[in-house]
Formats: sequence, structure tokens, C-alpha cells
Amino acid sequence: MHGKIDFNLFVVLRAVYEHGSITRAANALHITQPAVSHALSRLREKFDDPLFTRHGRQVIPTPFCQGIITSVVTSIETLENTLKGKVDFDIGDKPRTVNLGMRDILESIFFPTLIPELVQNTPNITVISRQVTWPELAPALSNKEIDIVIDALVPTSSEIRSQFICEETFVVVCAPTNSYLDNPSIENYSVAQHALVSLKDSKLDTVDLALAQHNLHRKISLQCEHYFAAVNVVSQCDLLLTMPARFAQQFNNKRNIETLPLPFEVPPLPVHMYWHKNADEDLVNIWMREKLLEVVNKLGL
Repeated sequence: MHGKIDFNLFVVLRAVYEHGSITRAANALHITQPAVSHALSRLREKFDDPLFTRHGRQVIPTPFCQGIITSVVTSIETLENTLKGKVDFDIGDKPRTVNLGMRDILESIFFPTLIPELVQNTPNITVISRQVTWPELAPALSNKEIDIVIDALVPTSSEIRSQFICEETFVVVCAPTNSYLDNPSIENYSVAQHALVSLKDSKLDTVDLALAQHNLHRKISLQCEHYFAAVNVVSQCDLLLTMPARFAQQFNNKRNIETLPLPFEVPPLPVHMYWHKNADEDLVNIWMREKLLEVVNKLGL
């Protein structure tokens, strides 16, 4: 429709409706009466409706005109406020889906606090979360497949914004019957069998890098993508699992496991929030980033 009609015609329609007179509308718009009449003629042809009928010196809107005038006035005001730089933002106004990139560990930390609040206060917001590998991070944000990613600090292009969230430290988790508990040394750690949680194509592992500083490496007997599954496995066999300490705490009272500190130093893993630069001014994206930071503060991450 916008390619076939001049939107200024609706400004004329609003003026005539508000003033009830073609003459007064022309004076308010600082244009001639014939210009107002011509604008109305074009709209009448477009809508196949007279829009106004004359009663003495006044014009009265037709039922059709009365039916569309509220939308016309609202639309014009919205455009005028936009040109003035005025934006009225109500997060609860329209349905919106926010796509998050999170691993299962982060979902379990963020969602119990985030989602109940959204359900109560902004039920129009739908959150969709999926795991994103590090090679996928930048393309997914650039292509708008994902709005926000929370993951470990990784190199990104200048188009990707990031903000520090927290640091993760690591612990060892195993079954109470695991022989490693008898002597939890770095040597016994390196010769033990391990479960590793890692996404496909994710090559960064600070634990293995730190172990390599001691000229040691570990044997991976199981590699999977979810900590929940890995914890269930190691609780029933002789595997060690190295995992973030904050996530391990969630399993202490739910699974028959033991939690120990690592027998060697591993630098804390910085966790960042990522979004594309094109979303810098996206009001919903900004709102969700603020909500995620509120969760970080509430949980003391």
C-alpha cells in the first residue's frame, strides 16, 4: 500500500476530522483549501467512500471514516514521535521470541530464576534456548538465529559485542567408591579414566591445557554434551568428571557423588555475554541483557 499512496494524505484526513471543516484544516496545515479537497478526493477514490458529508459549514465523518480514524491518528502520532526521537517502549506490549545460546549448565543456573519472573510479568515473551558451539557463535548472532549467547570467553570479530558475566572454577566429581579418593594426586588424576563434557567442534579446554603444563594428559573414556548425563554416569562407575564448581553444587544432594578440588591449578574460566552490534539499540535485546545481569546479581555469580 505504501508504494501506491502518499502518507501525507492521512495527515490531511486527521486535520479535517479534528477541525470538522476543510477551511479550518487548511489553515491548520498551512496549505490551500483546494489542496485539502484534492487530498480527500484521492483518499475517497482509494477507499471508495466519501469519508465526510457536508452539513452546513461543517463536514461529518462517515461510518467508514469513524472506523479507521483511530488507527490513522495512532499511526501518525507514532511516526511523529519516532521523528522526535521519542520511543514509548512497553515490553509487555507485543509477543516476542528471544533466542538464547546457552549450555545445559547455564540453563540450570539462569532459568530457575529468570523464567518464573518472565512467566509472571511478561507472558508475551517466549524464550528459546539451544547450545551453540564456539565456531557457530559469531555466525548465529550475525544471522539473527540467536539474540544473546552466554559462554566462555572466546575470540570474536569486531561485530560481536561482549560483556563479562562471571568466572567459573573447576572441581572433580566421582562416585564414593572411586579409587581416586584414596589418593587424589595429580598423577592418579592423569592415569584415571575420565568423562568429558564438550560440544561438537569445541576445542578449547582449560583443564587439559593446565594439565599439559605438567607434561601429563588424561584418558577420555566418555565424551558427551550434557553434564546431567555425565554426572549420572560417573555416579555409577569408576570415571572422573571435571566440571564447574557452581554446577556441581546442584548435584551434591541429588546424586551419590563426591566433590573434590582439582589436584593442580586451573585458571578460572571467564564467562561472557555476547550479542551482535546491530542489537545494540534493540530494545528487547537490551531488556533481556539487563534481565540476565539481574540474575547474575541475584545469584551472586
